[in-house]
Amino acid sequence: MKVLYVVPPTTHFAGIEHVVHSVASGLAAQYSEQFDVTVLYCGHYSEVSGELPYKVIFEDVPRLRQFPARVGRWLSRARYDVVVIAQYEATALIWMYHRLRGGRSRFVMHLHGNPKIESRGSLRARFAFVFFKYVALRMAKVLAVSPSLGRFLEQAVETPGLVEYVPNPVRQFDDVRPSKTDGPPVMFMSIGRLARQKGHDVLITAFAKLATAGVDARLTIVGGGDEHDALAALIARLGLGEHVQLLGTVPNPAAELAAADCFVSASRWEGFGVAIVEAMSAGLYVIATDCEFGPSDVIDSPEKGRIVPTDDPDRLAAAMIDFVRSDRGAAYGPLRREAAAAFRIDAVVSRHAAMLQSVGGR
Repeated sequence: MKVLYVVPPTTHFAGIEHVVHSVASGLAAQYSEQFDVTVLYCGHYSEVSGELPYKVIFEDVPRLRQFPARVGRWLSRARYDVVVIAQYEATALIWMYHRLRGGRSRFVMHLHGNPKIESRGSLRARFAFVFFKYVALRMAKVLAVSPSLGRFLEQAVETPGLVEYVPNPVRQFDDVRPSKTDGPPVMFMSIGRLARQKGHDVLITAFAKLATAGVDARLTIVGGGDEHDALAALIARLGLGEHVQLLGTVPNPAAELAAADCFVSASRWEGFGVAIVEAMSAGLYVIATDCEFGPSDVIDSPEKGRIVPTDDPDRLAAAMIDFVRSDRGAAYGPLRREAAAAFRIDAVVSRHAAMLQSVGGR
């Protein structure tokens, strides 16, 4: 079966791009007798180099409006059996272009993000979402990376069996063991792009309340992004310069996870929550906001962590203080590691393989 995964234009190698790379690598390595896997990247990434188990196409697409013709050219050349495309807007554009040119490949829409939020963006995005249901009903399958996202999509398409939950693969830090000594300061950490979506401003505001409550704590935020200067200014304004660190991008945050007592995610919206699962694989207790979609699917018991409302620094601070005073850290570390293991790459790749077999066999 000839399978093409398409990564829409983007300037960074994280999230969708890394997921597709991991899945394609696993399919090509473990299921080479069943699938001929190609990934079309609409940009160049230094991480995609050297000898890879799957085939690679690089197509420079500076703007999304150039996307359909560039990708459609490759579809007409190779005649793939199944085409898997990330995100609804990109899928709608390619599917319509392909059908207008007489193509007959089966399409799978792979939704990683939050369509409810994304549809409020550009005029093109809003226009594409109007036709979301029309296009979705013509897909062989619609993949959702979290159960709650899947439920939202099922309500939108009103077609039983069309939407399938297939989680993202998550790298595991199960060999990470705590490196800090017992006692204060309590070490909180977060991982995520420095963008409004991730709610780091809410987290920093909440953290400032811990000092008022007499809690000796530190906060490390791993990630880079456009909001660095604004967050640095907030830290300075709140007088937290000695207690909050913006560490920047860290490719392998194993040392930071080992030094932490608790992981905090203050996101305003998600599609899944990869960093939450990474933290759990290291055994960490997680405090996360009840945003759409993903965190509440993963943090589903008090032993794993706690869910608080979004955009509420008071409730977030209260949860962090409660963590310090109730000492819920290491007791259930093995349970969290076991829960995170369900998102191992090999487990997720096998689910992609089963999905492709189902779609291709129709």
